[in-house]
Amino acid sequence: MALYSEVVHPRGVSLSNQRRVYMLRKIHQMSWEKISARVRNMQGHIPCWKVCRDAYDRLVSKRSGATYNYKNCGRKRIITNRLRQWLVRRMLTLRKKSLCTSTMLQRHLAKEKLLVVEASSIRKVLRSEGYKWLPRAKKPKYTKKEKEARFAFAEEVVAMSPAQLRKQLNFSMDGVVFPVPPKDLVARENFCRTEETHVWRKPSEGSLPELDGHERYKNQVPLERVVPLWGGIAEGGFAVVLFHDERKIKAEDWAHAVKEKTLLRALKAVNPGKIRGPWKILCDNETFLRARVCNAAYARCDISLWKLPPRSPDLNPVERFWGWIRKRMRAMDLDDLIAKRPPLNKRGFKFRLLRLVRTQKAKRVAASFARSLKSTASRVVLSGGAAVRG
Repeated sequence: MALYSEVVHPRGVSLSNQRRVYMLRKIHQMSWEKISARVRNMQGHIPCWKVCRDAYDRLVSKRSGATYNYKNCGRKRIITNRLRQWLVRRMLTLRKKSLCTSTMLQRHLAKEKLLVVEASSIRKVLRSEGYKWLPRAKKPKYTKKEKEARFAFAEEVVAMSPAQLRKQLNFSMDGVVFPVPPKDLVARENFCRTEETHVWRKPSEGSLPELDGHERYKNQVPLERVVPLWGGIAEGGFAVVLFHDERKIKAEDWAHAVKEKTLLRALKAVNPGKIRGPWKILCDNETFLRARVCNAAYARCDISLWKLPPRSPDLNPVERFWGWIRKRMRAMDLDDLIAKRPPLNKRGFKFRLLRLVRTQKAKRVAASFARSLKSTASRVVLSGGAAVRG
């Protein structure tokens, strides 16, 4: 009979895949090592033999598919009715002030009630009370040509070993514009809550005034309230290349930054131990980056650009870092609003931003995102070039 090469999830398998593992074990009498060699996990790699064994055990177990119930396991129920009421009340309070997640409720529960409860159990409680975690994010669609370009790029990345990728890629770079909070109180509250894409609420609570707060035109910010910058990440952390005054930087200004070694200093800051080129930078398709005057400046510094496929921010690791920075900055802006502190001006906002990106936490997060390119590329390959969440 034919042997199988199927997808096995690293933390569990679908029912159809469990049956295939069962067939190879029960009918063919294969060892777990041989079974694991015949299947692939979601990353396209050979899974550990224990994953296949656990999948088999779940299928043959008499408790397979049984509903978990505290009273059947000999352990006292932890989430009592009183505790359920406390979780709902706390969620209703926290969602007015910040983005309230099940992990946040888990921390509050551990701190105030000295109880450690799984976040999944908290989500079950909220769902049983009629609340839903409603997503708003959507992934873009791509044309056939765009998918082919994304697939080819991702396949090139996947084919590299970690050492080859480190040699090939020294910097993941992009520009970003951070908006400064407005001074008007109502506009400021809308601004601070724009990034809250989810909320625990009942379907009938969509019009509650206490859940208001969203700026539909969040990108339409006047120039006096924006802080544009260019920066990038590598396994050594994050480095700012330059701040600029306009939303879009000109080719002459960028070429001047390259000539003045500003870009080179950023490269060396996140690549400790590497003192000379060649340097390879992953970036998008901004026209000014590839202007003639800029190409001449790159050549003098032994810098070359690695072009991303069109409309592929998910394949540039620095985009994830920008998202992390935005959330932290927006949380601090919201804390200022709740504490009734005056909003920061442009200079104060820039100082807070620099202080945040220089923390050890930011350095670790940037390094982690820089290493995630290979795993993201693997998901793009498995999806045939379609969009994935970075």
